[in-house]
Amino acid sequence: MELVYLWVDSYKNIRNQGFNFSPRFECEFDGENLTITKNEDYVNIFPDNINIMAIVGENGSGKSSVLELLAEIFRIEFNK
Repeated sequence: MELVYLWVDSYKNIRNQGFNFSPRFECEFDGENLTITKNEDYVNIFPDNINIMAIVGENGSGKSSVLELLAEIFRIEFNK
């Protein structure tokens, strides 16, 4: 399973923001429809089963909030 895209309506300091977690795809969300297309310029230097991603940004930009939201989402899903 791979998390490709996350849309956040409202969580802590994040409002109406999308996050693309896969360089293999380009994602766009217009508020109603999510469009996912293959990134034709994607080049992978690692084996196919390895995907490396980083969350970077200035202090206060919401990096920790994104990680907390993901932990909350997956905790809810795994505890069902």
